[in-house]
Amino acid sequence: MFFSTFLFAATAFTGLVAAQNATVNTSIDPNSVSIQLRQSWCRAQTNSCPQICGGQASPNTCDPNSLQYQCTCSDGSSHNISDYSQTLPSLECEQYKIQCVTAHPNDLNGQTACLAITCGQRNATSGASASSSASSSSATATSSGAASSSGSASSSGSAGSSATSAAAGGASSATSAAAASSTAKSAAVLNAAMNYGTLALAGGMLALFGFAL
Repeated sequence: MFFSTFLFAATAFTGLVAAQNATVNTSIDPNSVSIQLRQSWCRAQTNSCPQICGGQASPNTCDPNSLQYQCTCSDGSSHNISDYSQTLPSLECEQYKIQCVTAHPNDLNGQTACLAITCGQRNATSGASASSSASSSSATATSSGAASSSGSASSSGSAGSSATSAAAGGASSATSAAAASSTAKSAAVLNAAMNYGTLALAGGMLALFGFAL
C-alpha cells in the first residue's frame, strides 16, 4: 500500500514537472539583472548564432536593453536556438531557475520543480558539425564516383592493352608457324633434289661403264 502511494505520488510529480517544463515561459524581466550581465549574454548570443548555423548568419543581432534577438542563417533557415547553451534563451532560462528558487523559500516541492526545468544544453558547434558532415558526405560521394570512373577507365585500358598484346602474340605465333612450315617444305624439296641427283649420277656411271665394254 505504501509503495503504491509512493509510486503514484512520484508519477504525479514527474508529470507536473514535465508539464511545467513544456509550458513555462523562462523569459525574465531585463531590469531584474544588471546591464553588464545582459551585455555578456548578448555577446554570447551573437557568437553562438553563426556556430549554430555552421558558418554565416544574417541578421544576427541582440539588444541588451530589451533582451530581443535575431538569428537567421545565411541560407534563410532558423534553428531552435533555445536547445543550445550559450544562447540568450538558455542564459535567460538559467537565470529564471535561480529567480524561481528564490521565489519559493521553504518550499521544497516548488524549488524542486524550478530546478527540474531543462534549459538548452547542446553545444553550439554541433550545428556546424552537422553542416560539415553533410558537405563531407557530398564530397566523399563525388570523390568515390570519380575514383570509380577512373578505376573503370584504368581497367578498360588494361583490358584493351591485354587484348592488343594477346592479338600481337597470336599474330607472332602464326608467323613463326608459317616460317617453320616453309622451312620444312624447303628442306623436303632440297632432300628430294639431292636424292634425284645421286640416282642420275649412278645411272650415268653405269651407262659409261657399259659403253666401255
